[in-house]
Amino acid sequence: MINTTASRTSVGRLSRLCIAIVTAAIFALPLTGCGDAPAAFGSTPAQARANADGLFGAFVKRFTNVYRAPRYERARQQLLRYALTPSEVYSDTSIWTVYGPDNYRTLFGDAKFANGRYTFANAVTDDPVSELGEGRHIMRLRKLSDDDYSWFTGVDFAAGTITANDFANVINRWIAASEGRNEATLRAGYRTTFPRTTAALGKLYSLDSLRSTPDADGTNRLYAVIHITPDGIRNDYPAYAAFMTKYVDKVKLKFSLVDSRNVRWLDVSSRDGFITLNMRSRDGRFMPLEGPPRPIPDTLVVKLDFTAKIKLFTIGVDHLTGEWVNLHSPHERGWAISFTHEPGWVLPPVVGYLIKSPLRRPFEGSGTQFRFTVRDQPGSQTIMSRRGNTTVRESAILRFLGKLGGGAMGDFVAGAEQDENKFNVALFTAMQADIAAANR
Repeated sequence: MINTTASRTSVGRLSRLCIAIVTAAIFALPLTGCGDAPAAFGSTPAQARANADGLFGAFVKRFTNVYRAPRYERARQQLLRYALTPSEVYSDTSIWTVYGPDNYRTLFGDAKFANGRYTFANAVTDDPVSELGEGRHIMRLRKLSDDDYSWFTGVDFAAGTITANDFANVINRWIAASEGRNEATLRAGYRTTFPRTTAALGKLYSLDSLRSTPDADGTNRLYAVIHITPDGIRNDYPAYAAFMTKYVDKVKLKFSLVDSRNVRWLDVSSRDGFITLNMRSRDGRFMPLEGPPRPIPDTLVVKLDFTAKIKLFTIGVDHLTGEWVNLHSPHERGWAISFTHEPGWVLPPVVGYLIKSPLRRPFEGSGTQFRFTVRDQPGSQTIMSRRGNTTVRESAILRFLGKLGGGAMGDFVAGAEQDENKFNVALFTAMQADIAAANR
């Protein structure tokens, strides 16, 4: 997932629930398809099996027995704690691996799987990632003025041999698998084709409602409701279940993609632990929710309302809008998102006494930017990359928000993160096995 360093604060950790909700709705539901989906990973069964084995195997490595070297772990903790007030870490020489010109500070990290664990450590290298699951991490801070600081985050991750076109084809084929089939057929299909994945996902997500309705114009409408059920993982992942129980029911989300005509192409919402998805497709490609079928534009508008409750306070954004660009070239697929318009804010009453103008700073100029791509390189590892840029202006309100979220981050780091890693290992191992079995 794409995120800036600032978004990885304790407040930002809760905002990851927003990303998880949208991801679950878009990418878990296509598993409700038939046996055609596994073949999408490659042009032949052998290639499909190899591509899926590499992709999911890379993620299995990424979440197995995660260990961070002491210096790297301390730097991570400090950056998480002070991302909204970066003056606290700007001059801390124990954090940064490189001091650059123009007031730059950079933390370089190398991550790879060895000796049964995935290790993060400080390292400065220009070498590209070359081993399956290997990662390069960059967190860069630049001081612009006494109060303004710019953050940049970059991650490259080696994901095996799947090409960018195969990656896009997987999404298209999974969406197409839901078309023209009734609920009973869809449910039987995913249980038969993805039995291990169904079991792993079923511990945390329950598919409560599922409707696939063909239209006369050849399109298909998919409506689904997913219930997040932390009780299902309580025995195996108790800390992760406790974290989800404490926070997920308190998240409210509305996520939409619309075009320049204000026509909707995708709706995802969440409330009280229930995720609702509305989409329309034809031959595995998104179609507008209203009007005649037509190709999806390269540029869309993302609209987001999101709130989460921390302790006694509810915080979030209202009517956040940004530009969503679909990236596609022969060897690269992905998305670029930018936010240049300040949203409305949902804040505790106490902050009404604080100056709110610093909250506009991340949306000024080039705004806050995110980018996620899959880039294949013949003869080398396919690279999943994410990039993020944002600028913060230190203020009393940001210090307040940073402290407010401290409890949520404490809940996560205290044990939920380790349990989440274990859940991810089980899930990706299951997906790896199901795709391999289907492509024998």
